Amino acid sequence: MFVLATAFAEEYHSHKVLEMLKNLPDMTWTPSIPERFKGYTIKDMKSVYSQNSMQKHTAQNITYRAVDLPISFSWLIQKPECLEVRDQGDCMSCWAMSAVGSFSDNRCIQGKDATRVTYSEQYEISCDHIDRGCEGGYLQFDVSFMKKKGVPTNKCVSYKSGKDGKTRACPTKCDDGSAIPAHFKIDKYENVCQGEESIMAALTKGTIQTAFNVYSDFNYYTSGIYQHKFGSVEGGHAVVIVGYGEENGVKYWDVRNSWGPAWGEKGYFRIIRGKNECDFEKECFLQTVL
Repeated sequence: MFVLATAFAEEYHSHKVLEMLKNLPDMTWTPSIPERFKGYTIKDMKSVYSQNSMQKHTAQNITYRAVDLPISFSWLIQKPECLEVRDQGDCMSCWAMSAVGSFSDNRCIQGKDATRVTYSEQYEISCDHIDRGCEGGYLQFDVSFMKKKGVPTNKCVSYKSGKDGKTRACPTKCDDGSAIPAHFKIDKYENVCQGEESIMAALTKGTIQTAFNVYSDFNYYTSGIYQHKFGSVEGGHAVVIVGYGEENGVKYWDVRNSWGPAWGEKGYFRIIRGKNECDFEKECFLQTVL
């Protein structure tokens, strides 16, 4: 028991692994030890990823048809004012961060809000009892909750679970003691992961929530186009696709993470496109908002 506890307390990142990654041929991304995770133990890293980000879904599968799609497209260029990088902190809330984050994006992109409004991840974490709060969640369950129940704004119920990793009780009032106003809801959600071109075409309608299997080497990512090279599966992680492009002949997706703007490429990363890398293109939801 003591040996197990000691092993768990060991620093996660290995300089031997880092040097090995740096010397691999044909690398399309730059490995390093991210500032976000410096000093993290093995136990700390295990608390970052959900074991439940993906599931066999029952949502409607929609194939979006590609008609004169541009070679590259990104909401970071088209409507940067509609996007925001959030930080999940010590709560395993990527499932809610990605669902509510895409909802916030798309209300701005689809013209429901004049400017980007940040909606409440905390409300979904605390009130969606089918999912597991700071212990993880499922993609379809969280968008289903937002369709049925909706969420208030972050101004009403702000994000608190990132400070201590605790889920917290479902609030009955806003942070200032006022009544929670009518919730904002998803009109519909569709699984658009029906091939590379379907995702590309759907992206022109709004940002898309997806999830993927995280391998050990992803924890060394700092920039570039990620491809899995080394290590075992650490868990599942939910993120938001915001665009696509190509660099030096390598096609990629532009993706927003929920680890703060200091991680990766200003809070974003790129992953190789069209190969279902790490099951990245297996299940993803485009939301249409009310």
